[in-house]
Amino acid sequence: MTGLFREYEPDGSGDNHMPEIVIKFNLDKYRIDGEAILVIDTVERSVPAKGGIRIRENLTEDEIAALAAEMSKKCILADIPFGGAKGGIRMSNLTQIDQAMYAFGRELAKLDFIPYRWCAAPDVNTDSKAVDAFIAGCASVKGWRKSRLAATGKSTGIPHELGSTAYGVVLSIEELIAGLDLKMDLSQCKVIVEGTGEVGGNAVKILLDKGSSILGVSDITGALYSPAGLESRGLLDMINCKISAHDMSHEFTDAGFNSDPASLLMRDADILILAGPGRSIHANNCTDIKAKIIAEGANIAYSAPEVRDTIMRREIYSIPGIIANSGGVISSYEEWMLENENLIHLPLDEKWHRVQRSIERRVKRNLEELCRHIKYGTGKNTYDIALEMADNRMELYRDENRKLRSLTKRINKELEEKFSVFTM
Repeated sequence: MTGLFREYEPDGSGDNHMPEIVIKFNLDKYRIDGEAILVIDTVERSVPAKGGIRIRENLTEDEIAALAAEMSKKCILADIPFGGAKGGIRMSNLTQIDQAMYAFGRELAKLDFIPYRWCAAPDVNTDSKAVDAFIAGCASVKGWRKSRLAATGKSTGIPHELGSTAYGVVLSIEELIAGLDLKMDLSQCKVIVEGTGEVGGNAVKILLDKGSSILGVSDITGALYSPAGLESRGLLDMINCKISAHDMSHEFTDAGFNSDPASLLMRDADILILAGPGRSIHANNCTDIKAKIIAEGANIAYSAPEVRDTIMRREIYSIPGIIANSGGVISSYEEWMLENENLIHLPLDEKWHRVQRSIERRVKRNLEELCRHIKYGTGKNTYDIALEMADNRMELYRDENRKLRSLTKRINKELEEKFSVFTM
């Protein structure tokens, strides 16, 4: 096995700063043709950095670094003490996911990075079963007690398959509609959903329960769309049985199938939920999007900042991913807290209720502030507003920490002077 470890001093240069820690190693020792990557964007916290592990054939270090930086902002906005990080495994043989996750966990445990400097979670092509394998790899070095804190979203914790991210996405849509006094009712809205995985699939389920009409869905095999709405039972079968859009196309007799998944984004709808691979909206399609609201269930949903400006000028409200899809990291935080409080044994419905209340509190606060800025008419796109919100909160935290340090130093000095006679 060969590896690379790089550590940087933070340069304080804002959005273009280098990540502080990068770890890369290949997995040939485990007979896996692949490379594991970990990027930790912030290390100044007293708790671990947080970020899921995604697995894909064409994964790059730049993508992982960008996602780690997004997670830093997401945690700040969600009022969660975690720093930002992201893990990834570049491999083509997806039948070896559990084996690769085991190897990743074992090698990081040898470096003494987990559970104290990074806490992993599921992401693209990883689920609670894969996270269990990651923890098993950690446990082979660290033992089970410490290793349980090395990741969240595990089968014995709060699996992300319950839909925490999707819960936050749909809630953010509801709060935007209410906060901007939009003449829309989710029970009457027509929705298209890019992606039918953990985020998109669960969003479809929640929206169907709320009475929304799902006009279209897409995955890597193509897009299904019907102006009259896709039949709900067929949609649920498709999601629950993990059937592709292509293989399901014959079941929706009134729907058209297009082998290009991106074609769905330009269809008529009130709401567009992005829950695909990311960078879906770009210069070539941003002027053709017809939805009134975009909910960014995917990370880094836009290809470039100027595309967001185009969407804003078209009076389309796009809820930034660092707010809209924060339900996943909020769920991870609650699971991590339950582990530390020795309450992880609680019934799953009780843990899920705790997650829902936490998501509601944190997402609602952010949407209220975002809507105030939009109403005020700052001229900024919603993502820039969210970044400004994060920067303001971070400065507030730093100011409070400076005050606390100053107070602690004063108290220490007074006590030292008072009791110095005993140390002479």
